[in-house]
Amino acid sequence: MTMVSELREIAMDKGGFIVPDDATAVGMDPKELPQMAYKGRLVHELHGIYRFPDLPTDDTTELRLALLWAGQGAALDGETVLAMLDLCDVNPRVIHVVVSPGVRVRRQGRPVFRLHKGRVEVDYHRGLPVVSIPQAIRRAAENGMRLDLARQAVDTAVRKDLLVESQARKLRTELQNMGRR
Repeated sequence: MTMVSELREIAMDKGGFIVPDDATAVGMDPKELPQMAYKGRLVHELHGIYRFPDLPTDDTTELRLALLWAGQGAALDGETVLAMLDLCDVNPRVIHVVVSPGVRVRRQGRPVFRLHKGRVEVDYHRGLPVVSIPQAIRRAAENGMRLDLARQAVDTAVRKDLLVESQARKLRTELQNMGRR
């Protein structure tokens, strides 16, 4: 198997994306990635992020790109998680990503990426790191999502058995207190 084939295998597990560390892992000099992009074998998406153009994309492609942009330990956050799990009638205009407070993201992202810093409780959905449902609801409300949508997310999560009633009660109380501010 050639290094490019090995790199392609890695990309297949990552929505078609690769980063310089992936090239290093297969024994390839990461400096070859820009050359491969120049020749049309890769698409240069963002600083240090490339994609095999012939690999299929899906509704998680842009989410994966946002996570790679934010770096190690990033998770989808707030309204993005609520929309992904179809918990309320929200249609975020940006992809919300959260990283731990000590992480510095120096790369320029896309205008549709919104970076937040905070404690991250990570779950996984469709193979992507997401904040926990209570944290997603809480953070979406704190970042300006309408409280009726946050309450809808709580109710839907309970119906889908994604939240237990004790978590829902706590969230409802928090949301009620937010409404009083």
